[in-house]
Amino acid sequence: MAFFDEVKRIGKNLTEKGKDVIEITKLNSQINSEKDKIKNLYEKIGAEVYKAYAAGEETAYSDLCAEIKKIEDTINELNDKVLELKNAAKCPNCGAEVAKDTAFCSKCGTKLN
Repeated sequence: MAFFDEVKRIGKNLTEKGKDVIEITKLNSQINSEKDKIKNLYEKIGAEVYKAYAAGEETAYSDLCAEIKKIEDTINELNDKVLELKNAAKCPNCGAEVAKDTAFCSKCGTKLN
């Protein structure tokens, strides 16, 4: 009988440890969710700082904002090269990609040159 009692005790320990693992996983998931919320708020703060910089306001982060502006300019140049290779352009109204020989934007209907 002592053998079966020992097996029961081990089984109970495993069950308790399994419950702990599940609880730890849930808590870690909640922690990661809260960290994601913080990350999103940091991104919003950064976006607001950059928006102020773009509006001409001086910020403590003007140097970093200037770097972002340079990167955005590079991205725009690269996108223009891609459009050129595709023989396409962007609609001036909605920004949709359209073939250069198209008379009207297929997305918004704007007349194109």
